[in-house]
Amino acid sequence: ARRRQGHVGAVGRRRRRHVSAASAAGEGRVQLSLSRLLAAPVLTLLALLPSVAWIWQAWLTSPLDAWGWVFLLLGGLWGFLVLDLLSATLLRSPALTAGLDHAGWPCVLGAVLLGIAGLLLDVRIAMASAALGLGWSLVWLLLGGRVALLLVPTLLLGLLALPTTGYLLQQGWVVLGSLAAGLTGGGAWSAPTSPGVLLLKAAVALLALGLGLALAWLGRRDALGTPPLAITAYSMASLLAAVGLLVALNPPAFGPPLALVEDEWSFGPWLGAEIPVTPAEQRLFADSRRLSKRLFSTRDGSRVSVLLVESDDVHDLHTPEYCLSGSGWRLTRDRSMVPDDGLSFGGDAGAAADGPRPPAAGVLTAVRGRQRLAGLYWFSTPERSSGDLAGLRLQRRLSPESRYGMTLVTAVGAAEQDAEETLAAFVRDAPWEQGRTP
Repeated sequence: ARRRQGHVGAVGRRRRRHVSAASAAGEGRVQLSLSRLLAAPVLTLLALLPSVAWIWQAWLTSPLDAWGWVFLLLGGLWGFLVLDLLSATLLRSPALTAGLDHAGWPCVLGAVLLGIAGLLLDVRIAMASAALGLGWSLVWLLLGGRVALLLVPTLLLGLLALPTTGYLLQQGWVVLGSLAAGLTGGGAWSAPTSPGVLLLKAAVALLALGLGLALAWLGRRDALGTPPLAITAYSMASLLAAVGLLVALNPPAFGPPLALVEDEWSFGPWLGAEIPVTPAEQRLFADSRRLSKRLFSTRDGSRVSVLLVESDDVHDLHTPEYCLSGSGWRLTRDRSMVPDDGLSFGGDAGAAADGPRPPAAGVLTAVRGRQRLAGLYWFSTPERSSGDLAGLRLQRRLSPESRYGMTLVTAVGAAEQDAEETLAAFVRDAPWEQGRTP
């Protein structure tokens, strides 16, 4: 009897030790699972911290980015819903303790390369996009490809929340319209104003949520697979190649710096005077070192306005599309200036050491009701000028201590060609100087 009691006691002690070990292993697995669930969002927030002030300011000031917080909220809610529904399954899944899903490494590498490019070129949209992409890639790496696919809507909605994505959608709409016009022989699509950009963002958001519901349905039917490492590697390589091709086809245009002569308030038939800036312009360029607006006119009624902005930080400057789209103008053309535009700065202002060339500048036209606007704009440092903001940001890396300026010359007319003719006459008559900034 004593031997039997001893044997029963030993068995009980072994069972208790086994239960304790299993309980400890279960607690360790839960702790590890929770750390993996929280790692991606925490690291994403940390990577986004340098962009928070820029994002918040753009939401408050830019007409094309004013509702970005709505898309961020939708993305966060979708991500919370997915992880909440999956958390019970994920916490019990042995896959969380089995190691990493190595198919996520190409996505991590792509996000890191995008962030490095953003840091080198000082492009904030690239840095913020890299932060979101890094967080999504870490989900793939830690929780598996199926969970990452279910969180694709969160990634897309987060990108919609970032500043300048509205402008990118606007330009993409114009490019798509040009392709459609080439295929069908119809007219090209014009750039939408800020309400139209908001509708484009809403359409993309609905597509993202629809994609998420489709992926969730596939997952419920156990038909949602995870791409293997080779497929994700090829996909990331193709995406990086497409981005590189886009950059190669649209290089920053540099030219000699051009500016109106500082003290010339009258030239030829033109008389100039300083006029107040609008409240919208004041909000958009609130942090600038200098903001002034001049109105030039002739006795026959031709009128041209010149907006001059100077700042110590290139991020205080904005492309004219933000101001014009927010003021109700619908852009019909926005591109780099070419000799066929008939806009010559006169003299040798456009000359370079290797021979004459047109200055780096952008040309735009827009309509609002019966009014037609023609404009010419460029960004500059004391050394060089560029027709696009990306070029100016690249200049910041070449000359980080320089001042940064923007010049926008616009003419408004009621007839079909009045605005362009007035702008051409002003550009031809104005005294332009090389080597000086406004």
